Parts: sequence; C-alpha cells; structure tokens
Amino acid sequence: MTETMRWYNPVRRVEEELPTSISEAQAIELLRGHPDSDRFIEVYRQLRNRNPEIVLALIFTGEEFYMEHRRGQPPN
Repeated sequence: MTETMRWYNPVRRVEEELPTSISEAQAIELLRGHPDSDRFIEVYRQLRNRNPEIVLALIFTGEEFYMEHRRGQPPN
C-alpha cells in the first residue's frame, strides 16, 4: 500500500491526496500552470530550504495559500 499525504493544491484550489514518494521536480511541477505559480514555487523553495522534507514543504506551501484563498470567503 502506498502512503499518501493530504494537502491543499494552490494551483487547483482543492484538497487532494498524493503519494508521499515525490521528487523535487514533481513537487515543482505540481505548482506550475497557474498565473501565480511563480509565487507558489518561491514560497515552496523558501519552506524547502528550512525543511528537508519535500512532503512537509508542499503541505506548508498549501497551508499558506489556503489561508490566502479563503480570506473573504463565507464560512462553509
């Protein structure tokens, strides 16, 4: 059984599950394809520099943009 992580994908603006065995190149690719991708990737790289775990850096990146994207939204 493959281990998975749950994270907020800022490109798609959805929570999703991904395998935890992810490479640096795959992580960057997940953050591409959006007008704000440069920001997503910059935040990811800053977090990655502070944390050697790719998965945790992605999760923290998602958390940062989740809060930004939810700002001003009505509660569910």
